[in-house]
Amino acid sequence: MSASSLPADRDAPIRFAAAVLLSAVFLAPLGMALLTSLKSPAEIVQILSLPHRPDWGNYAVAWNQIGRSFINSIAITLPGALLSVLVGAIGAFPLSQLRGRTGMIIYFFLLTGMLVPYQIVQVPLFDLMRHLGLYNTIPGMWLVHTAYGVPICTFFLRNFFASVPKSIFEAAMLDGCGPAGYFFRILLPASKSGLAALAIIQSRSIWNDLLFAMTLTSTDRARPVTVQLNALTSGLEVQYGPLMASTLISIVPVVVAYLVFQKAFVRGMLGGSSK
Repeated sequence: MSASSLPADRDAPIRFAAAVLLSAVFLAPLGMALLTSLKSPAEIVQILSLPHRPDWGNYAVAWNQIGRSFINSIAITLPGALLSVLVGAIGAFPLSQLRGRTGMIIYFFLLTGMLVPYQIVQVPLFDLMRHLGLYNTIPGMWLVHTAYGVPICTFFLRNFFASVPKSIFEAAMLDGCGPAGYFFRILLPASKSGLAALAIIQSRSIWNDLLFAMTLTSTDRARPVTVQLNALTSGLEVQYGPLMASTLISIVPVVVAYLVFQKAFVRGMLGGSSK
């Protein structure tokens, strides 16, 4: 059968139009933020109009306002995401091998950490971090995000690891590869797509965190960009041009991460079915 004789997809134009419409809906706020970030204070009230002359100085002002906190966010997010994924992977591996009631009890016990609201532990966590000498420090933020990332990382990777045929593990044992060797040399490299997807999810969660950041930081020494953005909106006089420029700068790392690792992210969210 030739390509010309194949039935035409009559729904293709409809799906394409729907995709364009949804893209426009999602991109509209970014477009408005971009326009506002390039406007002078006198042009801010003209919401839908183009700037008469792009005011790139708003981005210089924005970087002066959030530059230090932006670097702090990177210093918090990268190690925090890597540590939480690593600890979650170490916990998920034995759980994926356990069968029966014992494994399920341990598994669901760990998952209860996902059900604890952050607000419940906010005050005791603040007191604990002060006594440990980790209040208003970047390593303290690593510890908090790792602790609260372990349940979701364990949940995600346990299901991902369980999809790997057990015969691979048994073959590795017969070849003299111990459990640790199998985990680091075989399982983790074979699960790169799942690890990448989880790292992106965890990175986005840490980068967007505001509650822990406001509770456990107090100065520019460790304050992340979300707290600084919140401070820009709480003043008596809000400069909307620099505020929108700051917002766009703050989302660049997350957008870049999604664009660079989008294929691995999709494969990982599909449970590794396409790896």
